[in-house]
Amino acid sequence: MKAIDQKITKEKKKIKEQQVKQKKAKRELSKTKKEIDLLERDLNKLSKKERKLLNELRALEKTEKKLRSEVSGEKVRLSKLIKQTYILGYSPDTRSIQEERIDSEVSSVYLKKIALQRSTAIKNFNKKIKEIEALQGKKLDVRKKLRKVKKDTSKQKSVAERKKQKTSLEINATRSRIKRSETKIKENKKRLTNLFAELQRIKEENIKNNELPDASSDGKPFRTLKGKLRLPALGTVTAKFGQKRAGSEVAWEGVFISSKQGNSVKSIAGGAVVYSDWLRGFGNLVIVDHGKGFYSLYGNNESIWVREGDQLNAGDQLGTVGNSGGHKGPGVYFEVRRNSKPLNPLEWVTITN
Repeated sequence: MKAIDQKITKEKKKIKEQQVKQKKAKRELSKTKKEIDLLERDLNKLSKKERKLLNELRALEKTEKKLRSEVSGEKVRLSKLIKQTYILGYSPDTRSIQEERIDSEVSSVYLKKIALQRSTAIKNFNKKIKEIEALQGKKLDVRKKLRKVKKDTSKQKSVAERKKQKTSLEINATRSRIKRSETKIKENKKRLTNLFAELQRIKEENIKNNELPDASSDGKPFRTLKGKLRLPALGTVTAKFGQKRAGSEVAWEGVFISSKQGNSVKSIAGGAVVYSDWLRGFGNLVIVDHGKGFYSLYGNNESIWVREGDQLNAGDQLGTVGNSGGHKGPGVYFEVRRNSKPLNPLEWVTITN
């Protein structure tokens, strides 16, 4: 028994160790996956930034193209204005002084107007040239940022790829560890189950009762006492509920407690005696009604100390151990029933070896 208890403790410890290892492996797996997610997130941010810079660069190039087109237009316009100035300022020698004076006055007005237009055109021209220069500066800045982002993206991709490859190996290794751990846990649990079964078998083979019922259960409903009662006599359980009787297909509906002739037989709980007499197959039999359809039966007694109608408390003696039922040796045949249905008495009692 002690050796089996030690083995059970050892197997429980092994299972606990494997479960700890399994939890650790699962945490590592979760951590690795989170790291990959963060890398992917950073890479996605860089890609978005790269797309934004490319769009910005395209917009700048479009604006520059438009400005250059406008500058070309300003050049043409300025050229025309210069030509008109030249034409209006030219006077042939063959014209009269009066004609020349009139033309000169008209030309003066137009020249002033053209000069103003030319001045405006030059200002616009210079302004657009400056805007183009500013755009070129912005383009250089954007291209510089774009190169950096592309470099960072490329670097991040390389890091992510290496991490993925490494992580893939780690994940596979971790999953293998988890699988091995699960297999070991299953094996340990199986061994533990077998050990418990062996322990139960040993216990069942050696059920020896060393305590009798007492008054601790008095006043409590019988249905609440399951697993808390005591066997009615000292001794060893040699026949169990559900086992086939020797040389018969009929199963035991109670338990037989082998005990010393003349030992006390006591009531397991309070109740009223409803039967107290000899009965074929049971010998001297006492049946106690515990209420709500629950009954306890005590057979094979040497003598009966109670009569029908007597009120008993838990622990009251109702007879002595004998062999009036025709068993191989002295003992008590004990049953628990609900109405007419037999219940396993060992589920209703606690046994102190």
